[in-house]
Amino acid sequence: MHLQTAVRAFAATALLAAAAPAALADNTQGITDKTIKIGNLGPFTGEAAVFNPLNYGPEAYLRYVNDKGGVHGRKFETVFADSACNEAKGIAAAKKLIYEDKVFMIMGNPCSGVAMAIKPMLEKEGIPWMGPAANPKLTRPTVPAMFHATYTGIESGQNMAKFALSNPAIKKFALIAHSNDWAKGYCDPAEAYIKANGGEVILSTAMERGSTDATAQVLQIKQSGAQAVMGCLYQHELIILLRDMQKFGANAVVVGALGADFDQTVQQVGNPAAVRERFFQPYQFKAKIGSKSLQDFHDIFVKYLKKEELPKAGPPTNFYYFGVPVGIVTVEGFRRAGPSPTREKWIAAIESIKDLDTGVLADKVSYSKDNHVGVNRMFAVGVDKDGKQTVYTQWGKPLPE
Repeated sequence: MHLQTAVRAFAATALLAAAAPAALADNTQGITDKTIKIGNLGPFTGEAAVFNPLNYGPEAYLRYVNDKGGVHGRKFETVFADSACNEAKGIAAAKKLIYEDKVFMIMGNPCSGVAMAIKPMLEKEGIPWMGPAANPKLTRPTVPAMFHATYTGIESGQNMAKFALSNPAIKKFALIAHSNDWAKGYCDPAEAYIKANGGEVILSTAMERGSTDATAQVLQIKQSGAQAVMGCLYQHELIILLRDMQKFGANAVVVGALGADFDQTVQQVGNPAAVRERFFQPYQFKAKIGSKSLQDFHDIFVKYLKKEELPKAGPPTNFYYFGVPVGIVTVEGFRRAGPSPTREKWIAAIESIKDLDTGVLADKVSYSKDNHVGVNRMFAVGVDKDGKQTVYTQWGKPLPE
């Protein structure tokens, strides 16, 4: 969906009647005649704050829509809540959003551990959730009010392996992962895809969160003879792995999971030789960040986010773009739900979405009653031999610009 279309679609189209009757209060919690209250839950403090662009991307879009008049005469009101990517803090924050702030839904929440921890509460209360957290168990099996606007670990893990296997010289793989459900959500699908498509997993090893050294794992990788590494790691540990791969002369390429921002990872590794033609990730977007086709989203971020919500230096990076579809799909649900939205109407509206072009994702968004994961198709991103960030449709084949 192009931005001009979005402006027309999301602009105010009708005046509202009176507020919904008290009998429907539970199903219209967070809805007034002029506002829609959204809970934005994310890691705004602590080491995991690196993920908060996934919260600011959709928030920028809500502010953009508000500036164009809102949806059916209502504007979005956001209540931010900090989980610090900690399950106990996340549960407390979600309780406040639901029972004190009385939000209609929770949006964002990129930390899978927190998302899984609050899932029983969301199911019990029927609170809608739209997010980028990667754990496939959030929406598989289908949960009535929970939707993935972006890729789960299954889609990402399969695409990690698919990209590596598109190089006919790569057959032997090593898996390096955290010992948590998030990492298994990536590496298990990657391993299954490898084995089903002629590859061999010859090493599986762990690297725990908070690690400051990857020497042991890198030496295992070298000794194994692996040609590619599936790195199901968060950003901090992935950076350490890439540095140590270079330090010890391990020649296997590394395909990282989406627990890391590609641009930030390359910058923080701080050594072009460690990433050039050696580090790749699944790529979520239809075009290269910085290209003309994504310029409108860059402009939205810069215009509608506060200085402290943007990167300290440089333009908005990968996670801002990866978060924005959460806002786009959420707003589309309210547009389709009509001038008197309820939870049931919003859920039905989301399930009616077919082939929605967000203007940013590599795939079009489609849902149904039995499928609450909107997208599947991905590309890959890496740094080519000349040091240029490049998007690939498969190994060695850049996406036409």
